[in-house]
Amino acid sequence: MSDYRIIRSTEGCPIEKWETNQGEIVRCRTLISGKQTPSEGLTVGLAEISINAVVPQQGHSQIENQIYFILEGQGTLHGPSKNIRVAKGDTIYIPGGTEHHITNTGEETLRSLYVFDTDAFSDVEYNKKFPNKD
Repeated sequence: MSDYRIIRSTEGCPIEKWETNQGEIVRCRTLISGKQTPSEGLTVGLAEISINAVVPQQGHSQIENQIYFILEGQGTLHGPSKNIRVAKGDTIYIPGGTEHHITNTGEETLRSLYVFDTDAFSDVEYNKKFPNKD
């Protein structure tokens, strides 16, 4: 028999921001993360990109595989070789090591659920971060 638990509510999760001197790029709330919750193997959170968010000059990559599920809004996924329009209901798989970022192209905040295949968000190993992140 499995042990299912409601571990966290978004209201109980602190907001983390990636920002530059020009403003905010994205804000996140990590919901499931091994160092904060009794979990292992996956890290899950919510990301929000406002309609007036700063657009990074290039993306970032990390060693871990990542999934985004677009909950609200629309945008563009910028990849190493092409850009793809994304919208509510889309699921995106990003293999580890693939440079990427998402920009908001809609008229509302772009909200997505993100998942990494690692125990804790603090374990995510970035190969390349936003170059204009201070």
